Amino acid sequence: MGRKVMLVRGGMLGPNTGIGGAHHALVNTLERGHISGWSLSGVQEYDLGTKPNAVSRLWQRWFAHPRRINSISKQADLDLIHITDQEQAHLVPHNSQIPVAVTVHDLFHLFPEVRTFGITGVQIGDTSPSLVRRRDLRKLKQGLRRANLLICDSKSTLTACQSHFPDVKSVWLPLGLDFKKFDSSLADQTKASQPAEGLEKACHLLIVGSHDPRKRMDFLFEVLGGLAGKVKDDIHVHHVGSIASPSGAASIKALAQTHSLPNFTSHGGNLSDAALMDMRYACEALLFPSVSEGFGYPPIEAMATGTRVLCADEASHNELMPPDSCLPSDDVKAWRDAIVSVHKEWKQRSTSDEHHVWPEADEALIGHAKSFDMSVFNQRTCDAYDSLV
Repeated sequence: MGRKVMLVRGGMLGPNTGIGGAHHALVNTLERGHISGWSLSGVQEYDLGTKPNAVSRLWQRWFAHPRRINSISKQADLDLIHITDQEQAHLVPHNSQIPVAVTVHDLFHLFPEVRTFGITGVQIGDTSPSLVRRRDLRKLKQGLRRANLLICDSKSTLTACQSHFPDVKSVWLPLGLDFKKFDSSLADQTKASQPAEGLEKACHLLIVGSHDPRKRMDFLFEVLGGLAGKVKDDIHVHHVGSIASPSGAASIKALAQTHSLPNFTSHGGNLSDAALMDMRYACEALLFPSVSEGFGYPPIEAMATGTRVLCADEASHNELMPPDSCLPSDDVKAWRDAIVSVHKEWKQRSTSDEHHVWPEADEALIGHAKSFDMSVFNQRTCDAYDSLV
């Protein structure tokens, strides 16, 4: 008879967020029986609705939900409790009779810092959290210390966990992708000739991610703003994600205006999976200047469609890239030269609107991305689960 695992998180998240996507992928693969010897006993999470007040949020997070999980930890018919991200580590039960694993995507919220790139300091994590958040962070750290296993989705996160939580067993287990969603042979064949209907025939570049300081949108738009006028005229920049800065800095749209980018489109954070997939097929490259990530889904998803990635050589998304393919994180000229090279290739391929040719998928990038297929993730997850029982 197979072993049973209960997946746990706090408030519900949709699959279109990084942490939410990782959680839903794990739910789906367990429901389909793809983790050998293990079955899903259930998922424990809660829905606060669209406009929860601060008191109800805190009550659920600190009191009601932890009590539910503590009660579940006493059930004899469970073999494992798996909390699917470190922001819910306070849910690790006290004195649990059932082994508890926690997936750790990153630790920069628990151990924030300011790093310098060139002459600019970049805040990674919130270095001045509120009184309530400071208490919350203490609960998270205490929960991580109670866990039996920390499942780290990057080598840099593994190193951080071994440093901050040396008494807790930790393993490296990178996330996976369902390659059926990215397989062009299964996709609509018209995408090869017209990957994003309605897009102007131009040199399209894609940005995916929020406007958090660590994402370094200010650096990227400085790079784009310094391009020669003709190159800027040909380039169409598409941003998918929130344009507002949580630190109060100028919005991404304002950055585009400040740096005189004539062709900039913000698609917001609610672009459908199908529309985003079309954008990947249509764009010449993904631009990813972030200096701190957990797993970093956007680069690996872009490569899975054969789309080139211009990526900063920083943790942990640099772990996902082919060898020697990342760009120096603070070298404006290197980034500008790389974008000019992308534009040059597009120009040679498309001499006019009438002779425009959409980019072809890079099979080498697709082959590299397949090392992160869900089948690999499933086997590694099985090994991690088995190590606890």
